[in-house]
Amino acid sequence: MTKISSNDNDFDWLANIYTVHSAINHPSELHGILVGHLAGGCHLNSSEWLSLVLDHMGAESFDETRQAHVKQDLDEYRDSIDQELESDSSSLVLLLPDDDYALSERAEALAIWVRGFLEGIALTAGTALSKVDKELQEIIRDLVNISQMDTRVSAGEEGERELFEVAEYVKVGVLNLYADFNQPVSHNEKGASQGPTLH
Repeated sequence: MTKISSNDNDFDWLANIYTVHSAINHPSELHGILVGHLAGGCHLNSSEWLSLVLDHMGAESFDETRQAHVKQDLDEYRDSIDQELESDSSSLVLLLPDDDYALSERAEALAIWVRGFLEGIALTAGTALSKVDKELQEIIRDLVNISQMDTRVSAGEEGERELFEVAEYVKVGVLNLYADFNQPVSHNEKGASQGPTLH
């Protein structure tokens, strides 16, 4: 199956890849790391992305005998997220298990996603994170707290509502950070472009 754009089924798709490769980490974290890189102004090329995936899974190579075109699919997935964020950042969908999973599993995945995001943006934005305005500093502190939250959520409507509200807050916070570090490219007197450095 070739990936064209992100959708609600992407978690199961990526989780299957992780299962096949006996991954040591959670697929939600990988998506968080990728979005963190993009939020920090770093657009990974194909080689960098695939190396990151292997490293995150703890695998030496991709098993294309069991999953044909896995590298192409992963690369198209990275490209689709990059393009979607660049064209319409509000279209961001956090890669989390759907409602078929237990609430506690979804809460844990959200905390893990946020940990991945914080890792990704810290690697790319570096010391610039400490220089953002107070509102963004508060968002970063909140994200750190969410990444460490107690994921033992009580099942039921109240738990569902709380998790939804936290996930929405995470999305808004991430988009605010993305907007701050991905300002439109400007030009100086010599005509040289000035914008986020692409690694």
